[in-house]
Order: sequence, then structure tokens, then C-alpha cells
Amino acid sequence: MAQEVVPAPLDDAARLQPGCVLRFRQGARVAVITEGKRRRILRAIAGYGIVAFALLQIVEPIMHGLHLPDRMLTFVVLALALAFPAVVAVSWSLDVLGRRLLPTAHSGAGAIAAPHRELLASPTRLALAAVAGAAIAVTVFWVAARGRMAALSIHPTLTQVTFAGGIEEYPAWSPDGRSILYVARVGQSRKVFRKDLESGKEEQLTQGPHDELQPAWSPDGRRVLFVRAQRPDQKLQPGDVFGEFDEGDVWQLDLRAGTEIAFVRNAFNPSYSPDGSRIAVDASWAGPRRIWVVDAGGHNPQQVTTDSSEQVAHVAPSWSPDGSKIVFQNIERTKFDVRVVNLETKQINSITNDYPADVRPAWSPLGKYVYFSSDRSGSTNLWRAAITADGALDGPLQQVTTGAGQDVEPAISRDGKLIAFTTLRQNADIWRLPVSPAKGLPTGDPEPLISTTREDSRGAWSPDGSSVAFNSDRGGDMNIWLYSLQDGSTRRLTSGRGGDFQPNWSPDGRAIAFFSSRSGSPSIWKLEVESGKLTRLTSNRAINANPFFSPDGGRIAFQSDQSGRTEVWTMNADGSGARQLTNVGVGGHFLRWTDAGDAIVFRCACGGKAATMIVPAAGGEPRQLVDQKGGSHISFSPDRSRIMDVVGHKVLWVSPIGGAAPEKVFEFADPSVRIDYPVWSPDGKWVLFDRLQPGEGDVWMMSNVE
Repeated sequence: MAQEVVPAPLDDAARLQPGCVLRFRQGARVAVITEGKRRRILRAIAGYGIVAFALLQIVEPIMHGLHLPDRMLTFVVLALALAFPAVVAVSWSLDVLGRRLLPTAHSGAGAIAAPHRELLASPTRLALAAVAGAAIAVTVFWVAARGRMAALSIHPTLTQVTFAGGIEEYPAWSPDGRSILYVARVGQSRKVFRKDLESGKEEQLTQGPHDELQPAWSPDGRRVLFVRAQRPDQKLQPGDVFGEFDEGDVWQLDLRAGTEIAFVRNAFNPSYSPDGSRIAVDASWAGPRRIWVVDAGGHNPQQVTTDSSEQVAHVAPSWSPDGSKIVFQNIERTKFDVRVVNLETKQINSITNDYPADVRPAWSPLGKYVYFSSDRSGSTNLWRAAITADGALDGPLQQVTTGAGQDVEPAISRDGKLIAFTTLRQNADIWRLPVSPAKGLPTGDPEPLISTTREDSRGAWSPDGSSVAFNSDRGGDMNIWLYSLQDGSTRRLTSGRGGDFQPNWSPDGRAIAFFSSRSGSPSIWKLEVESGKLTRLTSNRAINANPFFSPDGGRIAFQSDQSGRTEVWTMNADGSGARQLTNVGVGGHFLRWTDAGDAIVFRCACGGKAATMIVPAAGGEPRQLVDQKGGSHISFSPDRSRIMDVVGHKVLWVSPIGGAAPEKVFEFADPSVRIDYPVWSPDGKWVLFDRLQPGEGDVWMMSNVE
């Protein structure tokens, strides 16, 4: 009887023959998966992917903790990606080799040593071994980076330069390093002073009733540029803390002749090029604030920075030692970073691009570092970034000063050995003013409501008037807090880095909308007050800010530059259905709904002729609502008959909707006190506002830095 012939299974070598490949293709996808499972290749791939992902979760926080450049993470990801096909190929080959070398019943136990057999038969273990090697490399990299940071540690010597009461600020070095310029108050205005560091002699250089600041010494030592207010009764103030200035001109002082001339109109933060042939300023000569360069006579202006958004501002330029690049401060609402522009290519590099506020950069004359102020350590201190020849970040950021004061406005001597800076002591508190609900005029004196040594700002009444939501950095990071008017208690509602600003309540008091850069760019977020649950409502890379709930709580109006210019947008309260309503340009910090929820009141930039406008929520052409005083901080009285606002960050005004003349409400006697963000209470009896009180400020000098 004939025996049944059972074909022998193919060995590994046979499986790789061309004929086998043809048969293999008949089963195509199924055969590949089956073969992969048999050889345990899929397990090797899965194991490598899981461990590589875990490794990235370790590497990324280490990099951010050391403030290493983002390109280092790119290198790690690239290395893992390149290792992947190598691990798969080696695993497959060794599996084939292992199966050919593994002992069988006929080959004896000595064909291959047991440890090698175990490794060759386990591609998963091979993948894990490869990742373990990568982890060791990352650990070595981390230790080396920490060692580099320790090697670059700073051991400075501090000396106080100015001692008078009040605030001395804006230091600038003479070319020979023997004298320093600074700004101090004389009467109701600030003036430019010069101090000889050896003798201690001080003299006032500028005269007159106008407010002045931001002096810059020419490289030949013969001239001084400074910014002067356009009106004698005007105090130069930034639109926001560390923001852009308005209504000022650059003037030039001849130190030998003592004469002053108007140099450049409507410009700020003058900075001489190293050879004195050019001057950089920030100005809004062709739209948003950008960096411009003029010649030594103040003529032939050329714009050197651009941006995709009109909402972004560029301020505070400082030249590189070779005159080929300029470092400046980049402002995206409440996000402040440091950028470098190449004057020839116009390419812009990011020196910082993260949550902390990085402001007022200055390039060291030796070219090694860019110095700036940052709150990344909890307080505002001086930091520095090592810079490559092409203007890119080169290594971890380094903290230069420590302490609780606001260390700002760094200026470096020409030999790079000395840094002058200002230490300010000031904070923002939330006050309230009793007013008449009918007319908005004061019925008593203002009083502090929320007052600490930190920044407490942008208060918002709850719908029932029993509490106030506000943003504060009292916990280290800028988060949303809640103050109870019933018992005076406070509690934190949000946590984490990124900066949470300008809370606005839903009509039922259960939710708060605010904007934050905790996701990397300014976005609208919603907070459930009771549970603390956070929901991100906008997920694009645009600047989205200043959210306000509709009267029924179903929609949110906000400002966004998704279309390239800041406009009024609306969306449903869950973030869906976003829609652009205006195409005229929007400014200010506040939007307001009508009681019926059928229209939105906003401040229009309107080509330089600012106006308070109203636009239908369903869409349509906007129209002017009222000719009001102010416009950036619109707040309606409960009956919607009047608008409360502030002018010049100094004076509260109330403007009737019906067309009657606006009336002055209140200002502090101290001209240095600043008022912002006025908000009418639900019962109309109070106006809440920010009160910024500058305290003391002195110029300090640090040696042994570079």
C-alpha cells in the first residue's frame, strides 16, 4: 500500500528563494503578517516603539529644564528614527541565522552557545538593548550639558550706582565706560542724567517740562539720543507692562554744545550701530510696530522686521557687534520672547519661544551673549543666551542675577566686563471706586480690594457680585484666582505655566473663559469653576484673546488674527462654529455683547482713526456706537446707558451712550500711579480697576560677568 507523502516544511533558506517569493506574493499581506509573527519581528517593532516613546518623554523635560535649544530634541528624534530600520533588519537577519544555527534533534547541543542562542532567538530583547544604549547616550548627554552649565556659572560682583529716592532707570554706558546715563524724576517729569563713576558727580543733561526716557550714547561719545513725550502734560507709558510706547519722538542732544533737536518722529528705543552710521528704532510708520533703521542723520528709514500677523509687535532693538544683526523683543499679546533678525537676509531666529516673559534684550559688545530680563525663575531677573555667529541660540540659558526685585533694562559696557541694569520694586493691585449707578460719578474714595506684593490684575465681577476672578502670579506662575467679597478668602483656580489672563464669567457663574499660552500660543480656554476642569476652545496657531460670554452663555466673542489681522470672532461655548464678524481691524482689550445678545461692541483701529463700533452677531456691516473717552477697556453700566473707560492709563472717564459729553470720574494725585482695566459691578455701585504703583528703583552695576 502506498504511503502518503507529507511534504517537509521549508527551511529558512528555502523561504528566501525566488520561487518561494512568487508563492509568497499570492498570500501577500496575510503571509507577511504570519511570517512576521512567526519570527517575532512585530514584537520587536512594538517593543522598540514603546521604549522609544518612553525615552522621548524623559528627554524632553530634561531639555526644557536645562533650557537647551529645540534642535537638540530634533537630533534625538532623528537618531531614533534612523535606528528603527536598522533594528528591524538586524532582528530579522539574526532570527534567520538563529533558526539555522539552533541545535535540533540531529545536530547536538553544542552547535551554538546558550547565551548567544537566547539573544539571536529574541529580536525583542535586541530592540530593548538598542534602546537601552540610546538611553545611556542621552544620560551622558544630560550630564555633559549640566557640566557645561556649571562650567559657565557666573560669579559677579554687585555695586549700587544710584541712591536717590524714587526711580532711576534706563542706564546707558559711555563709550569709554567711565560714565553712565540714566533717567530720574524732576518735578512731574523724567529727565536724562549723567554720572561719573569715578568721582560720583551727577548732572542733569536735558531740560524742559516734557517726560523723557530711553537714552542712548553715540559710539564717538559726542551725542545722546533719547525719547521725549510729544506733550508736556503726558507721561510716557507702555500700552502694557514691558509693551510698546506711543506718542513720543526721538531727540538728539549735542553734549558739547548742549543743544537739542528733534531727530525722528514717532519712534522709540533708539540704538546706535557699533560704527555710529545707523540707528535702529521701533516705530509704527507702516502699520504694526516693527524695527526700522535710519541713517546717522535720522533719514532714509528702512523696515527690517516683518511678521505674518499685525497683532505681533517688535520693540527694543539692540545691534550685534559686527552690525549685521539686531536682537529685539517680540510681543504676542502677553507672550514676550527674544528674536534676532539678519539685516541682509531678513531671516529671524528665535532665541526664546516659551512660556516665561523675556524682555528688553541687549547684545554684548563682545558678541558672545544676548542679555535680557526674564521671569522664568519666579522673579524677574537678568538672563543671558549664548549666540552663534549666525544669530542662533547656542546652548542653555544662564541666570545672571537672583533675588525678588525686577531686574530690567540691561546695558553692557563696550569691553563686556560690566553690566548696568535697573532694579524696580513695583506691583499691581486691584482697587475699587464707589460710584453712582445712574451717572458713574464717584460717591467716595477708592480703596484696595486685592493687594499683595505680587501682580494682581484684570479683575472680573461674578454675575451675582459676590466674588472677583483675577489673574495673579502670587503662586509663581500667572494663573486665575478667585477672591470672595464675603469672607476675603482667595483660592487658585488654575495652575501650570503659560500665563492665564483676563477671566470672564459665564452668565450662570459656573464657567470662566480666559486666554493663555499654556498650549504654546495664545488660545481661548474654559474653566469649570466647581470641578476645575479645563477645556481648550481654540486650537489653531493664531493669537486668540479676550473672550466674553454672550448673555445666554451659548456663545463666546473673542479677538483673533486667524485672517492675518485682529478681528472680532464668535464661536459656540464649546469651541465649535468659529466665525469671523469684522474686517476693519480691532484693538483694545475688551468686547461687550448687547443685552439681547444680537450685537457686539468693540474698539476699531479703523486705519488710525480709532472708534467704538457695534457689529451684528449674525453678520453685517459695523457702525459707530458712541464717541467715547478711551476705548481700550469698554465697560457698560448695568442699564447700558454709559461706558466706563480709562484715558492714558491715568484718568477714568464715563461716556453716555446718548451723545452727552463725557465726564471725568477719577485720577490719583500721584502722576506715577497707573490705572487699567476698569469694570463696572453688576449693581452699578462700584468700579473695579488695576492700580500700578511704581515703588523705588535704582541702577546697579555688575562686574566679572564675561
